[in-house]
Amino acid sequence: MLCAALLLTFSTLSAKEPTFKYGPWIQAVTETGFTVLFKTSVDVMAWVEVAPDDGTSFEAQPRQPYYQTVAGRRYCGKMHSIKVSGLEPGTTYRYRIYRQKLEDASNDNAVHYTPAVVQRVGKTKTFRMKTFDAAARECKFTMVCDIHQHVDVYKALLDGVKPENFDFLLLNGDIVNATRNIDTSIKYTFEPIRHLSANMPVVFARGNHEGRGVDWKYTPEVFPTTTGEFYFTFRQGPCAFVVLDAGEDKPDADVEYAGHAMYDEYRQIQLQWLKEAVKDPSFASAPYKICLMHIPAINDKDSWYAQKWINAHFVPVLNEAGVCLMLSGHHHRYLVREKGTCGNDFPIVVNSNVDRLDVTVAEGKGLDLRFFNTKGEQIRTLKY
Repeated sequence: MLCAALLLTFSTLSAKEPTFKYGPWIQAVTETGFTVLFKTSVDVMAWVEVAPDDGTSFEAQPRQPYYQTVAGRRYCGKMHSIKVSGLEPGTTYRYRIYRQKLEDASNDNAVHYTPAVVQRVGKTKTFRMKTFDAAARECKFTMVCDIHQHVDVYKALLDGVKPENFDFLLLNGDIVNATRNIDTSIKYTFEPIRHLSANMPVVFARGNHEGRGVDWKYTPEVFPTTTGEFYFTFRQGPCAFVVLDAGEDKPDADVEYAGHAMYDEYRQIQLQWLKEAVKDPSFASAPYKICLMHIPAINDKDSWYAQKWINAHFVPVLNEAGVCLMLSGHHHRYLVREKGTCGNDFPIVVNSNVDRLDVTVAEGKGLDLRFFNTKGEQIRTLKY
């Protein structure tokens, strides 16, 4: 009986011990910073410390702690989003996450926490990531889309992908079916690829399915961006990127949206932002410019409403800005609309839901696109 009681006490204490419920994952990377996100099993106060990946001990010197703050106070809770700043471009950093479990908050003026410890994932306590660098001569990234919670396909497509070989991973929409529960969205988006998302930037282009479900409104907390919106720009080496959000694919009045959709207004606001964003020197000066958008700007005879809208409104701005390629998903099959086929001055390449696309953009050498199936076999190549 005594042994059983001791075991019960031990298991109860262990269950309360803070763990990573999800994460960590990396978002909103720039030349000088990034954001680390994770969710813990209980309320903790957490912070991130970084060190150059130079072979020295992490404990060789004091490291600056980065906290999540809200209105001047350090945040304590389960969902964490910590911004790291003041870094150097094109530099690989190690980072660690520290936490203190909330023990007693009964006294407003004397909140008590457990001693600080390094939060681990299994045996791993140190992660690595590399900042973007506009001066780099090359940009390499890998893309998947339209996974729709098929974890086996997701894992197979990214099996063998190593963070050190790519500048970022692009998730080009519809990784989930709907955001019915924000934990479920995190589970299907980041948990299957934790070994990647903890150690390399993840760029997210929202799909129309991420806007569905009762918890859709929490999605921005999972995918923070430099603009606070699902449309933004960034630069890596010779390539500037503009990420756009086409919203839903049918008219706002469609019965499927139950009166909730206002995507026409959303796209119009985005259009005004786009007209100014492409004038930014960092974007305008890039030798190559790529648009990333889940729904492609294809205007075929059988195209749906959103495609016709973005073709009529976004494409002229992208043409004038000198965009040289659009990468999309949505159709669940491989499609290409070459330059000039639907008012586009750039090719539109649509990836399938069962292939991975690796892209290399090298200064003076153009764009190299290579497609791989779930077995890791290269199945086609495009060059522009």
